[in-house]
Amino acid sequence: MLQAIRDRATGWLAYVIIGLIAVPFALWGVGEYFGGAGDIVAAEVDGVDIDTRSVHQEARAQRDELRRMFGGEIPDEFDDEGIRLQALESLIRETLLRQAAADLGFTAASESVRREIRAMPVFQEGGQFSAERYSQLLSAQRISPADFEDDIGRSLVMSQIQTGIRESGRFDEALVDEYAALRNQVRTVSWRVFAAEDFDRPGVVDEDAVEAYYEANPDEFTTEERLRVEYLQLDPASLEEAVELSEEDIEEHYRANRSRYEEPELRDVRVIRLADEDDAEARIGELHQRVEDGEDFAELAEEYSEDSLSAPRGGRMGELARGDLGSSTLETVIFSLPEGMVSQPVRTDQGWYIIQVTAVEDARAQPLEQVRDDVESDLRDRRAEQMQIDALDDLMSLSVEFPESLEPAAEATGLEIRTSDWFTRNLGSGIADSRSVRDAAFGERVRERGENSDALDLDDGSTIVLRVAEREEAELRPLAEVEDEIRARLQAEAAADAAREAGEALLEDLREADDWAAAIEDEGSWTRSRELRRDTRDGDVPDGLVAPVFRLAAAEEDAPRLAGLTLSGGDFAVVALEAVQAGGMQEDPALRQQARDQLRNAYGGAEMRAYLAWLEAEADIQRYPENLE
Repeated sequence: MLQAIRDRATGWLAYVIIGLIAVPFALWGVGEYFGGAGDIVAAEVDGVDIDTRSVHQEARAQRDELRRMFGGEIPDEFDDEGIRLQALESLIRETLLRQAAADLGFTAASESVRREIRAMPVFQEGGQFSAERYSQLLSAQRISPADFEDDIGRSLVMSQIQTGIRESGRFDEALVDEYAALRNQVRTVSWRVFAAEDFDRPGVVDEDAVEAYYEANPDEFTTEERLRVEYLQLDPASLEEAVELSEEDIEEHYRANRSRYEEPELRDVRVIRLADEDDAEARIGELHQRVEDGEDFAELAEEYSEDSLSAPRGGRMGELARGDLGSSTLETVIFSLPEGMVSQPVRTDQGWYIIQVTAVEDARAQPLEQVRDDVESDLRDRRAEQMQIDALDDLMSLSVEFPESLEPAAEATGLEIRTSDWFTRNLGSGIADSRSVRDAAFGERVRERGENSDALDLDDGSTIVLRVAEREEAELRPLAEVEDEIRARLQAEAAADAAREAGEALLEDLREADDWAAAIEDEGSWTRSRELRRDTRDGDVPDGLVAPVFRLAAAEEDAPRLAGLTLSGGDFAVVALEAVQAGGMQEDPALRQQARDQLRNAYGGAEMRAYLAWLEAEADIQRYPENLE
């Protein structure tokens, strides 16, 4: 559900509605969602507090990003505590950058703020910015336009300082070739694999070994704690299905928004453009006077205009509707000129312009019968969106106001309280298939204190709030139940040890031989003189071989570099690195640009890290991670 609102309200509105950092440069909140006592402080940066609520919001955003990166599931190594601490450090760095930007005098022009807001799809209707929609959506969230625009301005300032720091990471162009030579390196390698399965010895593990392993590793054989939760699920699809529209509703919406369903006004335009150079103002003035004196606009445009697209066509840009141009200044002039008139010289970010409107085609209303589907879809979407916002408001506020029950939120939203199947911290089905659900259920707030969870987004676009219904403690499984599992594990370890021992024995023989190639007794078991690249993924190359091969030191002049490598599944490989050949660009511009971009990102990232490290060293920072529990 929260994701559904994000999909409609991309960028900053999603941040405002949900209270999360939803775009990379969204660094400041716009007020607490709920009133009440002050927040607990998680850190202080030069006297500026970072509250725990902000840290939890940032942690949630980072979990969402991790889920996207890993296909919906967060790997086990990303535990909740680590994510919270990383979120805290992220907010500390953002606060340091914000303070640095203020000290350096970075500002955002009001025109840049307006342009950013007007470009946001959530505030547009029919592809055009709607002041009415802008006002309605902010009003629904009790956010003033001034506060929202200040927030956008601060985000643009943050973008400016980060871009400036990253672009200071410069490097010599010669490094592109050196980097490409290393990145595209080719290594000639021979290898032999000792497969662990060839050393399988079913009888090497006795009962005493099984019992000893069981007693030494009780955690491996302890069942996981299981939970069942009851939950409320807000599904946007079901809300949209519940929207009922009458014919009167459709007609009223059409009448109130008739301008949205018009064929837009079109204007045929010619321009003369000069780049904004030292003498541009004088030259554009001379051209304007020549037009005023009766010279043909099209001929002047073809001869003097520096707009490569329109100049060959006598300056004709074609038919334009409002919103077709990125420049609001040009658009304002174009749509205010009477037909046949020529503008005064106009200065924009793209240079100096003279504009001529050669024809005007007025906007034309379309009958309701022709646009009924669009009208109905727009109205249904708008009502469903408001229902989602209202229901989400009730769900979030009442689950917090009454933390020990879902009943009040269920009554207010009309949602049914459901109960999940049993699930563990690492495995579940239904809603518990989501890592975020399991993390929330096993978190201290829900599992230990018995409170309702925060609102959680699911991958299907729905939002849930949950609480523990039943809890089943962990217990140690009896030895009789797990002895076969232990025996198989110990046998696999023994086989891997035997494969490694055989490989190391061969490796020692090869190192002592005068001619390693002549010392190979079983030539058929070797893969000889194979050329490998860093991105080699051929099926006949063992998994886990390529990366360590590229970490080996280069072969000596008269002898290969011999090494033993442990591969996946307990296999062991003896490798001979015979030669290392530098790679090149093959005169491919795309490869060169790719290498240049990678270096630019690396150097820019290094500059940013160094700058942040310096800011942190200069600042007075106090962390209180215990307040995040």
